[in-house]
Amino acid sequence: MTASAELADLLRTRHNSDGPTIPSTDVAESVATLLSEIRQTAPARTHGGGDEPALDWATGEMDNAPVSMAISGPAYADNPIWYVNDAFEALTGYAEPEVIGENLRLLQGPETAADAVADLREAVDIWEATVVELDNYHADGSRFRNRVALAPIPDATGTISNWVGIQEERPLDS
Repeated sequence: MTASAELADLLRTRHNSDGPTIPSTDVAESVATLLSEIRQTAPARTHGGGDEPALDWATGEMDNAPVSMAISGPAYADNPIWYVNDAFEALTGYAEPEVIGENLRLLQGPETAADAVADLREAVDIWEATVVELDNYHADGSRFRNRVALAPIPDATGTISNWVGIQEERPLDS
């Protein structure tokens, strides 16, 4: 089975189960590992690097995943968004051209908890996966509860080249 097929199967199976699609950092890391394998099998010219957001290695399985997915560039460049899938556009109301080059902070707003943001920042600083829930905002300004799984994607040498953020809407607290 190819990494793309494994990714599709993992996300479909998890999405159809009870509870969140990405319940733990272990599952987030599994997604990142599969994305790394997908990238490694693609032609090197499609990988991007530095300030180049080439993500021609994105697959139909990524584009059509049942959960919102964003891939950002390297941490040293403030993690600019290089790719979002169709579910990201549907969840957030932002079209891909509007977010390319931006940081996922653009989803934050007045009721976004500082503690959850600090947890995300720490994960990036120490190069580890994390899962948090926080209030984010759609493009139209309306608030939604967002379960965010963030995991580093290593390249062929093991160096963290990108990050995957998986977003899933959760019920707003009453």
